[in-house]
Amino acid sequence: MKEYFNELISTRQSCRDFNDKPLGKETVLEIISSALLAPSACNSQPWKVYAVTSPEKIKQTALAIGVNGHNKFLSKAKAFIAVAEKPAVLKEGVRFDRNHFVKYDIGELIAYITLKAKSIGVETCIIGMVDQNLIKPALELKDGELCNIVIALGYSDCAIRDKKRKPFDETVTIL
Repeated sequence: MKEYFNELISTRQSCRDFNDKPLGKETVLEIISSALLAPSACNSQPWKVYAVTSPEKIKQTALAIGVNGHNKFLSKAKAFIAVAEKPAVLKEGVRFDRNHFVKYDIGELIAYITLKAKSIGVETCIIGMVDQNLIKPALELKDGELCNIVIALGYSDCAIRDKKRKPFDETVTIL
């Protein structure tokens, strides 16, 4: 089990070259179902997840996150998972600002999405450039929902790249 997880995290990478293999809606929903087990502060689950699987909505979403012509590879994505922030509802008596943990919680959800996808052979790329004027109609966002992150999904034949990371001593302090 340990070796499987180590292989999973060492082979997950941002994919920018999806192939033509179709990605079924059921696969996208499987990824989301598993990811919804991600922890959140006081189990607030401050998100609304959008599974973008119809060709029209995929095209609209790709335009909304291909800001100023960037990320041209998104036109080859077979689906998107978009995550909108919602206000956190914490347990009564919690002293912290109720939205203090929202971005961290969404970060965990996204990690679960990308790792679940990789575990079933689906590649991903996390996109944080979002045109709010285009994403709102593309996802039909409700008032009060804000989408700042979208994950592109598809299959790829790309080779696994070497991970380039800063030295351990430069990023970790042992106390």
